Amino acid sequence: MQFERLSDFSGKGSYLLFSFPMYTKIKIDMNIDTSYDAEFIDYDNDGVPNVLHNINFLENKDVRFLKKLVQEEKNFFHYCPFCKKELPIIYKGLELDNKLSSSLLTTYSYIYSMSEEFEIYEEDAIKDAAKRFEELIKQIFGDNGLLQMNLECTSKDKHKFYVIFQLIDNHYIMKTGQYPSILDFDDSLKEYKKVLKDKEITKELTNAEILKTHNMGVGAFLYLRRIFEKLILEQFTQANHAGALEEKEFMKAKTKEKVVMLSEKGYISKYMADINPYIYDILSQGVHQLDNRECNMYYDTLREAILLILEEKVEIDRKEKVKKKTKNELNKIHSNLPQ
Repeated sequence: MQFERLSDFSGKGSYLLFSFPMYTKIKIDMNIDTSYDAEFIDYDNDGVPNVLHNINFLENKDVRFLKKLVQEEKNFFHYCPFCKKELPIIYKGLELDNKLSSSLLTTYSYIYSMSEEFEIYEEDAIKDAAKRFEELIKQIFGDNGLLQMNLECTSKDKHKFYVIFQLIDNHYIMKTGQYPSILDFDDSLKEYKKVLKDKEITKELTNAEILKTHNMGVGAFLYLRRIFEKLILEQFTQANHAGALEEKEFMKAKTKEKVVMLSEKGYISKYMADINPYIYDILSQGVHQLDNRECNMYYDTLREAILLILEEKVEIDRKEKVKKKTKNELNKIHSNLPQ
């Protein structure tokens, strides 16, 4: 996911609060926005309708999202690290001056055609937007440039959480504090910890997430690549024990070739085979050629791909256990039948 401007989090407020990495700068764009509407007035003497055209000058969508984020009461359905389950987590909102609630700066209206007057309206809107933003920032971040958003879960215990944002150079904010940690809010590995034979995989997934939350994307990619390699080796071990693949031939092959070999023998899931042409290349380039910003941008997609592989592996292993159990039960039933 690519998050560079504050408005990129529109509809993803819970991700910003609970999961977005620490110490990553988020830009607040200061350009003004415009919208257009028109209204019918009457007809002239020739029966031609007179239409009033309105160009509305608005605060930038980043500023609008900032006000919405801190001002409105919110109800997030999210995992609570203390309750160990998903439930509503609420934020009560911050009260701002009424004069800052509207995002409309001014409106330029005309009937026949735009004139030079439009530029005057635009310049005034830009000045007004800068003045409003200065007042808004002072109200939200105070003299020390910090905003603490306090939240609580809706269980009877009302567990408390907080997220701290710091203002940087007036046009950027950064998450500099959070309790509980980003890792505590992530329960996606719970089901894998119980079933994966190689427990190091879950540890490395955790390490990757820790590095991502601290804005160290290259290191996180390194762990994801190691997990991908371990999953391949784990499947090879099964194939080798079954006599399907020889170790010498397999170890000489490149990673993508190994996946193809395992796929041909039926030891790789369809999804893993489908993404094989590019996933390892992306992970390797992340380790050797990309920077932390680029790796952070792509991390969530790569991690999701790894988790999907694990989900298929868990399901395959579950089915194999059921097949083995069913076969044994059928054998017992058959042996008890009259011969």
